[in-house]
Parts: sequence; C-alpha cells; structure tokens
Amino acid sequence: MSERKHKVLLVEPDPDLIEILVSGLSRRFDPRLTCVDNASSAIEADLGDPHDLVISELKLEDISGLRLASQLASLVGGERPFLLMANRLTARKAVRALRLGVRDIFTKPFVLSDLLDRAEELLGGYLLHRRHVAKYHRLRSLVRHVIRERRDLNRRTELICKDLVGAHRRLVHRVLEVEDHVARNG
Repeated sequence: MSERKHKVLLVEPDPDLIEILVSGLSRRFDPRLTCVDNASSAIEADLGDPHDLVISELKLEDISGLRLASQLASLVGGERPFLLMANRLTARKAVRALRLGVRDIFTKPFVLSDLLDRAEELLGGYLLHRRHVAKYHRLRSLVRHVIRERRDLNRRTELICKDLVGAHRRLVHRVLEVEDHVARNG
C-alpha cells in the first residue's frame, strides 16, 4: 500500500492470540508492530511514537479497551483507526465503543482474514486522510506566504507611487518656476 511501514499497536494479554495476530499482520503488511499486554504500556508506547492503527482486547487487566480507546483518541484527535476484540460484548458496550471512535469490533473467535481486511481498509483510509491533511497544511502555509508577499509588494508599490507623485510634483514645481523665470526675464 505505501512505501513506509505501517505502525500498529497490538494490545492483547493472550500470548497465543498475539502470535496469531503478529503472524497475520506481518504477512499482510510487514508493519512496525508494538505488542503490549495492558493499557498503561499501550499509552506509554503510543506517547513516544504514535501508531497508525490500534488493535486492542476489550478486557485488559488495568483498564478496559473502551477507556483505552478514549485515552488514545484524545492523544491524536480521534482520527486514528481503533479495532476492538472481545469475547462477549453487550449492545450497550458496542454503542459506547462506536461513540468513542472504535471503527470495528471483532467477537472472538473471529476470522483472521476479516480482521486483516478491515485493518488494511482502515490503514489505507487513515494514511490517505493524513496525506490530505498534510497537503492542506502545506497549501495553507503557501497561501499565508503568498498573502505576506502580496502585502509586501503592495506596500512597496505604494512607496514607489508616493515617490513618483512626489517627483512629479517637484518637476511640475520646477517647470513652473522656470516658466515664471522665463516670463519675467523674457
């Protein structure tokens, strides 16, 4: 999909599932993977180097995956895709997860290829969005630069016009003096 490696944060306490997910993700994306088993470690890992995608278990030992989704969203403005895995999920928790910005929820056992397909789709959309945001910021910076340059050019043009008007007045004054002198002496 892209030249640079995707950064994926995997938050899962089950080492067997980590192994399966790492294998699948590595075959599909060859990402830079960060694997942690609790929310505190996830937040710490993401603070130093924000990830492009987060895949997390709902039930973690320190805080819930929903709270983790909320905290990580506040770090990056809620734009980054977040996938949630759960053994059981009530409708209330599912609605809350979606409100917190979770893009998809996979109930265990799930088909690995479904999770990988969704991760690929979300990564593509997220990276495209980031490119558009970066382009927007570059264009905005360029527009600011052009506006500054135009203001400076307008200021310089005004100064030149004032100088020309002043020179014209001095010339007219001199011509009138010469004509007056010629008319008196002439």
